[in-house]
Amino acid sequence: MTTLIFIENVLGSGQMVKLTEDFGDHSITRDLKPGENARLVVSPFKSISVEELPIGAIVAAANEGRRVASFPPPRSLARRCG
Repeated sequence: MTTLIFIENVLGSGQMVKLTEDFGDHSITRDLKPGENARLVVSPFKSISVEELPIGAIVAAANEGRRVASFPPPRSLARRCG
């Protein structure tokens, strides 16, 4: 059994959200800036953790030149919300 989770960092939050997906010996981390969102699939063999990062981390990430990927909202939300 798997579960799809939609996580959005609200545009006016002023914080960056760090998402970490753990499965087996592998770990994937990504940062969501204010206004970005992500869809994650969680299963019995995979877990996620979410934490807020201070606003200074956004500046550090920009200086490192990291690219943060965001995904469009699920179609079910798009139909209900706009």
